[in-house]
Amino acid sequence: MSNLRMILIEAAMIAGVVTAGLSVSQPAHASSLSAAVQAAATDPRADIKIDSKIMVERTAESESGKMVTKLLDPATVKVIPGDTLLFINTYRNTGKNAVTGFVVNNPVHSAVALVEVVEDWALVSVDGGKNFGKLSELTVTADSPAAEGEEERSEPKSRPAKASDVTHIRWVLASPIAPGASGDLRFRGIVK
Repeated sequence: MSNLRMILIEAAMIAGVVTAGLSVSQPAHASSLSAAVQAAATDPRADIKIDSKIMVERTAESESGKMVTKLLDPATVKVIPGDTLLFINTYRNTGKNAVTGFVVNNPVHSAVALVEVVEDWALVSVDGGKNFGKLSELTVTADSPAAEGEEERSEPKSRPAKASDVTHIRWVLASPIAPGASGDLRFRGIVK
């Protein structure tokens, strides 16, 4: 069984209502299912609990005339295209042992264009979660038809990846998570 346990957090927007779900995934291995269940029960990484929430960021003028950014519960406002969303994944070690090798993968919903990952050490993917790296190191393939009078291109064009190309975010927590310790992993996106 792999030493790496991965937590997959999915954020989904359906009909203007923002909801979040949590599921556990693990790399493929040759062990039997009962061995995997037994190992998961004794793996201290199973003691990491993650709560996900999404907030709507809105900037408005206060009574004093200053511009103030507020975080609003999406259940209390109408979420519209152009709204900025703050996705917050709060993790906490509820066990008695420090946890090492913890990885959080978060897909970016197709209805959201990534603006930024707050933790600049996070890795991103622009290919559906197959490969991860720093955004500045990634490229995307842009299939464009040959212009009139041009021969058909043998190789597709590529360009530097942009934040809006990101499909997944990965946080690899390098430091052990002590018993009782907690933290937040955050990113912002704009509703398309």
